[in-house]
Amino acid sequence: MRISTAYPQRFNTNSMFEQQSKLNETQLKISSGKQYLSPAENPSAAAYSLGFKQSIGEATQHQDNIAAASQRLGLEETTLASVIETIQRLQELGLQGVSDSGNSVIARNAIAAEFEQLNDHLISLANTRNANGEYLFAGTKSTVMPFTKIAPTADAPIIDPTANFIEGANGVSGTTEKNYTIGNAGGDFKVSYNMDTVPDKMEIYVDDKLVATTRDAVSGVGTLTVPSAELPAGAKVKIVVGGADSTSWRFNVSYSGGIAEDGVTSSASTVLEAQAAAAPPTEIIPSAFNYAGSAVQRAIQVGASRTITDGDTGSAVFISTTTGKSIFDTVRNFANELRSDKPSLETLHELDDAFVQVSTIRSNIGARLNALDKQKTSNDDFIINTKTALSQIEDLDYATAITQLNAQQTSLQAAQQSYAKVQNMSLFKYL
Repeated sequence: MRISTAYPQRFNTNSMFEQQSKLNETQLKISSGKQYLSPAENPSAAAYSLGFKQSIGEATQHQDNIAAASQRLGLEETTLASVIETIQRLQELGLQGVSDSGNSVIARNAIAAEFEQLNDHLISLANTRNANGEYLFAGTKSTVMPFTKIAPTADAPIIDPTANFIEGANGVSGTTEKNYTIGNAGGDFKVSYNMDTVPDKMEIYVDDKLVATTRDAVSGVGTLTVPSAELPAGAKVKIVVGGADSTSWRFNVSYSGGIAEDGVTSSASTVLEAQAAAAPPTEIIPSAFNYAGSAVQRAIQVGASRTITDGDTGSAVFISTTTGKSIFDTVRNFANELRSDKPSLETLHELDDAFVQVSTIRSNIGARLNALDKQKTSNDDFIINTKTALSQIEDLDYATAITQLNAQQTSLQAAQQSYAKVQNMSLFKYL
């Protein structure tokens, strides 16, 4: 059999190329620190590696979420601490205001002025934004300013009706009149009555002109209203109740402008008493502040199966869960009561309720911050364990790789030397 000179040359050349390729691959693995340069080398390991990397990426994102949530909750906790300090100052001033000792009208006006300044401070705290420009107390509407003042209008004056809730009267039979003089214009003139079970009739006159009436005798409760347009300054208002024998009835008057009682005339069989004003009708106290945020808390993913709210809504913090009234309205109402020299303990108690509500939410923030710290530790452990498993699959064993590199270098050198010797084998050298 004949073997051409080209065959051993090509064989040795291919052997050197193969050894060189293996050497280059080992060098690349050593430089990258990876066992496999492509998924084709070990498809199963590549699949596990991809899953581990995805889990590590998700856990890292959870850690970023925890950092963001901690920042928001920390800022909210600091803000609520300022809110609590402000409420405590309002409580101190409120106690001074309701005390009769040494409290002149001038002193109460001064307290009312400080109430209004502190109210503005509370609103600014309620509209606090974080470093990203997001409002803390707007819920899921974090780009919307949660609280704004409602500008007063002629149709809906923002007043304090409790300071103008006039004493009423009650009787048992006969006809009763109560007369008032309008000092200056205000809102509508309202008379809330309770005729009990036996029907009685009520009429309201302005300057001797009948402007409102029950028409016939009625029983139960109801309200008669005289529009503000019918009540010029100096107008005389007369309320007339006609009752049958052995009936009972009561009425109260509310009016937001200046008014004075002229006196009472009655038949001999009618008993009149000053009746302490209870809480005025709810609709007479319009809200002076509007909440434009969301009632839904923001929730953020901090673990594979765990979410935590990273803030509280303005409605949960600043609007009473009992009365539905905002703390800003409570402060405003008490300031108006002070200016009218009629501060009430009931309004002051609403401040106490607000203090408890805000303090409860602040303590809840501390609980959430503790939960975030524990979740962060759990995520750190998960990331470390997953990276360890990933390392066992991907990372190169340098001792084995270097030993293999030396063996491949030796094989390459042997192939090169063999090629050199074969190159010198030629019959032409012997001819």
